[in-house]
Amino acid sequence: MADFYKGMDLSSLPQGIAEGMKVKDFDGTRIAPLALAKKYGVNAVRLRIWNQPENVPEAKGYCNLPHTVNMAKEIKRYEMHFMLDFHYSDFWADPGNQTKPLAWKELHGQALEEAVYTYTREVLLQLEKEDVLPDIVQIGNEIRSGMLFPDGAVPDYQTMAGLINAGIHGARSVADKERLKVMIHLDQGGRYQFLKDWFDQALEQGLMDFDIIGLSYYPFWHGTFMDLKETAQRLIQDFHKPIMVVETAHAWRKSSMGFIDEEQEKIAGFPATPEGQKQVVDIVMNIVASLPEEMGQGVYYWEPLCVPDGQSGWNESMGILAEDGTVMEAVKSFLFTREQACPNKIAKIYQPKVITCADHYVADEFPFYIITDNFAGRSGRISMQDTLPWCGYDRRRC
Repeated sequence: MADFYKGMDLSSLPQGIAEGMKVKDFDGTRIAPLALAKKYGVNAVRLRIWNQPENVPEAKGYCNLPHTVNMAKEIKRYEMHFMLDFHYSDFWADPGNQTKPLAWKELHGQALEEAVYTYTREVLLQLEKEDVLPDIVQIGNEIRSGMLFPDGAVPDYQTMAGLINAGIHGARSVADKERLKVMIHLDQGGRYQFLKDWFDQALEQGLMDFDIIGLSYYPFWHGTFMDLKETAQRLIQDFHKPIMVVETAHAWRKSSMGFIDEEQEKIAGFPATPEGQKQVVDIVMNIVASLPEEMGQGVYYWEPLCVPDGQSGWNESMGILAEDGTVMEAVKSFLFTREQACPNKIAKIYQPKVITCADHYVADEFPFYIITDNFAGRSGRISMQDTLPWCGYDRRRC
């Protein structure tokens, strides 16, 4: 078992390969995707599974059980840790989309819970039969807003907890926690109050014991790096569960068809360049590995092995492969080890933004300004003396 998981979500890799994607090392040599990943320190792979993607033309049949079995065999062949992400949908599940599988459309209450239990159990039994049982399973994907809408939508935490518990029961019926860990995965990894409120209410409504908290953290959507660190620390204190960031990423270029424009680049605090992309991954790795008592257990980059395809979306700028398939600098972030973690390492240096001036106020001959601490997400009054760059982790002047 690895000390720290450095992972990639490679769910779309079979489709990319089928559509002609080629992966190359820095010197231009063709290399198998998983061989490249392992060469640069990746020791874990995450896969999503959709119930019946054949029901959704855009899914093209990928991420079904047969594809999952085949990919899991490759993961095990490379001796990597395997995480399976149950979406409980025929297509994407995320905070805005938690659509029931077509086969479950008319199911409610106990019948829907039984469907979740049976499906989870049968998938895992098939994987066990093929000798590729996952090491971790996610019961739902980014379920902060609930799952299997409309039945399990928040604020109906009682129904939602029953559906999650059905999935946990299904997983536990196949393997105990020594062989198979259960993860609860939420988005907004830098927004402590959202997550604290969710866990408090879900547990109050009977959410079963689970093993790991999984977070999505994208610095252009989910708060600052300091927010991520503080959120993870507080969740560990509150719920005594280890933390993994199971989705993160940053762009290697701005793209009118992609996810990152200049405003989001500024929010993230790093340029959309190959170097900026690597810096972001390095910071997230360090934050998670630096959590107290080694409770930060890993980081996964979401869909890094993709190439621009001329279409709008993720592939245009968010992967770590250039247009010809050559790997970029961010892959070296996965060479990180826990021994390299530095809790006091600076995450980001920035200039506070002056908003208004407090007229005629003088203290020690230095006027005070009202500023926004963009990194910590707070406002406050500081002296002109203090408008030097601040260090992101502990806010000391640099």
